[in-house]
Amino acid sequence: MIAVISDSHIPGRAEEVPDEFYRVMDEASLVVHCGDFEKEKVYKRLDERYEDFIAVKGNCDFFELPVSETFEYDGVDFGVYHGTGIQPRGHPPTLAETANKLEAEVLFHGHTHTQTAQEKDSKVLLNPGTCTGAGGLSASQGAPKMMAVEVENGELVAELISLENGELRKEEERFVV
Repeated sequence: MIAVISDSHIPGRAEEVPDEFYRVMDEASLVVHCGDFEKEKVYKRLDERYEDFIAVKGNCDFFELPVSETFEYDGVDFGVYHGTGIQPRGHPPTLAETANKLEAEVLFHGHTHTQTAQEKDSKVLLNPGTCTGAGGLSASQGAPKMMAVEVENGELVAELISLENGELRKEEERFVV
């Protein structure tokens, strides 16, 4: 399973990634962060904790990270890009174009702080939302959110996870890949 988080914004807008999310990430074979850690020590904490960890630079990250990454998992090509520079934020056609440029079937992205799972131009676009519930320019503070992603029998299964009143709530979206 791939655990996907984004937009932690620690310490500027939030204090910590919830323990409940660490428990999900601890069960994953790969952890992905779509950018906006804010402080390098937050990145380092995750990088040291998870042997298989992929992270990209967000617009609030002022330390060295790649702007995008690609990887293959269970026969599916994935891309990771924060979403910086895409106007309007989270614009599906531009995100699908980004997936094309990265030669990815699935694109993990962040930046909007809004959890979304959608298909556009034969590309699966997954935004885990903000893992701390941090607000931002275009998003108000809300429940912390993340995703857990599996590939099963030619389908991508995206589990949309939110932490509400101390409980994990899960909703599933499926896509053919």
